[in-house]
Amino acid sequence: MKMTIEVYLKMRNNGKTLEEIQRDKALSEGTVHTLELGYQCYLKRLPLDQAIEIVKEVSL
Repeated sequence: MKMTIEVYLKMRNNGKTLEEIQRDKALSEGTVHTLELGYQCYLKRLPLDQAIEIVKEVSL
């Protein structure tokens, strides 16, 4: 099964952890963190493009 954001959301909503999904689906760390960002935005009802703009404004 191809890992889409929709599949990831369903798995997270069904109680799977980020680590379980990464292991079970053999996802790279970068991929799973990108999907998790989408999931967290979904939970907060924050558009992903708005989250990207917020991150761009953060100075380290």
